[in-house]
Amino acid sequence: MTRILAAACLLALAPGLPALELWRHPEAAEKNALYLDGKPGSLSFADGLAFMPAEFSADYLLPCFLPLSIGGYVKTPAPNLKSFGARFAWHIDTGDPASDLYFLYVFDFGFIRNNLLERYNDEPQPLRRFDFRAGIRRRFGKRFCLVIETDYHLSGFNFGISIKLN
Repeated sequence: MTRILAAACLLALAPGLPALELWRHPEAAEKNALYLDGKPGSLSFADGLAFMPAEFSADYLLPCFLPLSIGGYVKTPAPNLKSFGARFAWHIDTGDPASDLYFLYVFDFGFIRNNLLERYNDEPQPLRRFDFRAGIRRRFGKRFCLVIETDYHLSGFNFGISIKLN
């Protein structure tokens, strides 16, 4: 039930969805755009509001006809290396020039992390193999954005800022 509520809340944040265009780049996320995100806070349905560990990510929208982006992410260590990996997203045009709605698959390189942790006698972290998320960026000006993204298994929201570099 909380997952359905989380998805409904995320979609409610997108202002006015007149028509969703699945095959066109959103104006807020055009081809060759590079976004750097910093998400220092999260709101978990189980643990409440927290400001660590922060998550940093980079997304590059491919210069092809499909609205796809690739990127990477890392969660800051608290107390050990939590998570890092790759991100693959599909961006959806909502008709709003300042909003970028996207759905992504996050691939965790946990097998590498756990090998490192075992080598230094630290306890391994659980693997996140099936991590599907949804997010929205709301642009303010040319480069500054606010970003909200669902967390692993739709257990909450990560929020932060995003900078468009090109």
